[in-house]
Amino acid sequence: MKFSKRALFGIAAAATFTASAAVADYPEKPIKIMVGFSAGGGTDTTARGFASYMHEAESMNGQPAYIVNLPGASGQKAAKAVLGEKSDGYTLYMINIGTFSVGELAKGKDRPYSVMDDFTNLGCASQLVTSLQVHTSNSAKSMQEYIDQVKASGKTVTWGTSGATTMHSGIGNFFFDAYGIPHKMVPFKGGSKARAALVSQSVEAVFGGVNTVVGFEDDIRPLASAGADRDPTAKELPTFKEQGLDGVEFTGLMCLFAKSDVPDEVKADVGKAIEQISGIKGFKKYMGKNDLAAFYTSSADATAAQAAMFKTMAPVVEKILANN
Repeated sequence: MKFSKRALFGIAAAATFTASAAVADYPEKPIKIMVGFSAGGGTDTTARGFASYMHEAESMNGQPAYIVNLPGASGQKAAKAVLGEKSDGYTLYMINIGTFSVGELAKGKDRPYSVMDDFTNLGCASQLVTSLQVHTSNSAKSMQEYIDQVKASGKTVTWGTSGATTMHSGIGNFFFDAYGIPHKMVPFKGGSKARAALVSQSVEAVFGGVNTVVGFEDDIRPLASAGADRDPTAKELPTFKEQGLDGVEFTGLMCLFAKSDVPDEVKADVGKAIEQISGIKGFKKYMGKNDLAAFYTSSADATAAQAAMFKTMAPVVEKILANN
């Protein structure tokens, strides 16, 4: 079959157009990942590790990711900033589902957004595990010793956490109320700042991520962790349930979110990237050094866990609000 010069030109132009369209596929520029807490905490640590491998994911076309910290309102300030961006997948949000849920529940009718309606969970690469921490100068070596100690003192316990309405703060309030211990919560803008307060003994205890103890073992002693099972990165640390406290057998999957109306292509490509990155040896090694587990949870499973977290945390938050 012979082609005229005009037809051949048309075929060449079509081929060029197709190639250009392929190049223009998402993503064609770096991805911004918003973090609602200060640098050094579990969310920031996970996000930075994840972002450093984004360009290696096949579905990301070699494009890198970078982190923008916007602390405030237990992550809600950054979440609202994400909702103010275009729905093109170039601004994503990382947070654990526990804190995301508690933040919304604590606002009630005044909630600034709906996690389930306004965001889509693209998948998760890790989890955040809450722990009760004291300064190493404290004589308590177990949760029960700590409870006996503070009850005997008769004082109001001043304790810190990464934010007023986070998973950590919810578990902390639940703990003290369950044992009838007078307490005062001091919220900080991130786990690293709460940790600094404990190291300087500005607070008497902290409810924060197990990972925040790494590198500060001379100053901080964890006494218990949340979750149905022991944290795989801290297997020697007993759970709250093992030490007699029921009701906090959950952890916060650390997930990547986008606006709910992003294109399906974005959901698929980022989802594939999360799955690939969570299995990269370098990422696993990085997470392990920071006492954080690396594993993949699909969008569907993460969304189901998110719904379950709302159901679990609703009565906890309701009780906290009633007591304050």
